[in-house]
Amino acid sequence: MFYMARRCGAWQVGDDREQGEVEFRVFFPTGADPEIDAICALGTFQVPLGSASWDADTGVSLKRDASDPAGTFWVGRTARPVPAGFYEYKYIVTFSDGSTRAASDPCARYGGFSDQRAAVVVGGSRPEDNVVRPLRSGRRPQSELNVYELMIDDFTADYRGDRAPLAAVIDRLDYLVDLGIDAVLFMPWTTWKRDSYDWGYEPFQYFAVEPRYANDSSRPEEKLSWLKRLVDACHERDIHVIMDGVFNHVSVDFPYKALYRDPEQCPYTGQFGGMFPGLQDLDFDNDCTRQLIRDVCLYWIETFGIDGIRFDNTVNFYVAGDIRGLPELLDDVRSRLDEQDETNFSMTLEHIDIAAAAVTDRTSATSFWDNSLYQLCFEYLWNGQIDQRLLNALNNRRFLRSPGKLPTLYLSNHDHSHVTWQSGARSNEGASGRWFKTQPFVIALFTSTATPMVQNGQEFGEDYFLPENDHGSGRRIRPRPLAWKLADDPIGRTLLSLYRLMAQMRRRHAGLRSARMYPEVWEEWQTQFNPVGVGIDVEKQVVIYHRWEEFEDGSVENFVIVLNFSDNDQRVSVPFPQDGNWTDLLSGLANTPASALVEHNRLEVSVNSNWGHVFKKD
Repeated sequence: MFYMARRCGAWQVGDDREQGEVEFRVFFPTGADPEIDAICALGTFQVPLGSASWDADTGVSLKRDASDPAGTFWVGRTARPVPAGFYEYKYIVTFSDGSTRAASDPCARYGGFSDQRAAVVVGGSRPEDNVVRPLRSGRRPQSELNVYELMIDDFTADYRGDRAPLAAVIDRLDYLVDLGIDAVLFMPWTTWKRDSYDWGYEPFQYFAVEPRYANDSSRPEEKLSWLKRLVDACHERDIHVIMDGVFNHVSVDFPYKALYRDPEQCPYTGQFGGMFPGLQDLDFDNDCTRQLIRDVCLYWIETFGIDGIRFDNTVNFYVAGDIRGLPELLDDVRSRLDEQDETNFSMTLEHIDIAAAAVTDRTSATSFWDNSLYQLCFEYLWNGQIDQRLLNALNNRRFLRSPGKLPTLYLSNHDHSHVTWQSGARSNEGASGRWFKTQPFVIALFTSTATPMVQNGQEFGEDYFLPENDHGSGRRIRPRPLAWKLADDPIGRTLLSLYRLMAQMRRRHAGLRSARMYPEVWEEWQTQFNPVGVGIDVEKQVVIYHRWEEFEDGSVENFVIVLNFSDNDQRVSVPFPQDGNWTDLLSGLANTPASALVEHNRLEVSVNSNWGHVFKKD
């Protein structure tokens, strides 16, 4: 890792827990001239050195060192040690035309509390005090995971009090284990530019933990420790930790731009592929950008022991036929992992495009976010009808030819309203109106061929509204704190029981995690069951499909899924691949028989409204 190996940013010199000098280092790649005459570091570290904070006359002057062929370093060090503590700083840059500008540090490992400052820690706990242990049972393939999308602020707002949100997440990890969750996708934890609430999709400092998440007022020097302790606590419970990485664009105030006299000359920024309106794109045409983002990925992998990365907005830094950008980044990460014998590291693309499966197949990615089930679910909840497209949405894995790769499916995610809100949107009732309409979709999600993902709070009927298009007003990015008391009301308890049962069911049974599904393809002109008796009956609003897995010893685990999306109980003749006893794994949550005897490969089945059956061969 070039940037961290060369100690870019600010670091304590030595490992004395009581005091230490602070060294500042800024790197400029060979190429565009930043036109700098001087750089001075100012900050709160100046007080213990005998002067006032942010005093321009007594700051640390950085000296230019052009001896490295990779580029130029500006380096400076405090004249003497400063005592252990947390210190904010910024750079005052003097350019060749005599102008000056305050700039933050693009390689800081700690974000400051305000004004887009950077920070450095002297003393505090050492790396050996906060070791991130590997997953207790080792990393598992992505196909075996049930993923939970977690927004750190929203998830902990209801109960954390004055504690660091990263520390408060640990309180609910056992809840996630009980729910059947194997992996947590944390929405971005890297520092953003605002002091207020944010989702984190406008990165400001890539190597720093967002201060809002790690802010324990009594121990600000432990900002890195909170995240390490959270990752370790997840691993102790065999929960994979997936980072949300935003690498297509940065904040318009990205610190590297401020370090160039003409910000437009900054080689890290500029359009490469697509453009994200209102944000600053990163320019993967340039080696320095590719090296920076590669280093960012490896830093979080190797320093914090994460188990996967979800790559945001990849459609804008993927250019067909060009290895630069997304393909090279994925290959570089995979090569480094291979060198270290690291297996089953997940790399998921948010590539909302018809080419998503093909891009996943052609690159080192392991999965892609698949919008198809979410879109059909929201349409159904508004219009009250499923159509023949549903079955194909449950089996988009068929488009992936590389072994081990699969889509990630969801009923909603952070970009959309909660699915239970949508169930009552038309009647203006939210979840309280028709929450039960989501039940067959929950069963479908966990019996599809994809990796299922649940948005935090979805499992107990949280129901915030979010505009699909805010027309640039910024009204989509807002707090949606989880109301944990909802998990104990009648709606929450019922939904939570279903999500728990389905997640644990999928965890236990390989046949529900496999790539095998019948019918494999459903033509969109087909509105009734096929001659075998499976598929979709649009009139009845009933769906029937088979799932199974074949094992090395020749045995087969078989499932038949029957879903009723109508408001009426239905009776259907269901085909089974084998005669014998079949157990309905959903019988514990419904007033239906636990098992049935199938003869002549056929069984007449009653299925309750807005419900289903998951039959398993005994």
